[in-house]
Amino acid sequence: MTIFRCEQIDVAQLAYQYVSANDPDVIGVEVMLDGNLLFDIAMNPAGETSILFDADGWKAEFDLNSLRSVLTKCEAELNAWREGLIKPGEIWSD
Repeated sequence: MTIFRCEQIDVAQLAYQYVSANDPDVIGVEVMLDGNLLFDIAMNPAGETSILFDADGWKAEFDLNSLRSVLTKCEAELNAWREGLIKPGEIWSD
């Protein structure tokens, strides 16, 4: 396997789209650059998170601390959204 280097992505240029799905029941954040999906972070009702990288091609190189900040931001926003969904009477309440 050969990995080619590319310019590091400036995280200030990233766009975020918040999405939800019913099968499986998750909420998520699609992280995009110039309209192209880089990765998707999803959270289920139990608060478990996962990340799916787009395998179709965007060469993406991040500074590690910048990537951590993006992941932390997304997880915090998903947690806040989840908290609203698990309140009594809401869609994810028991």
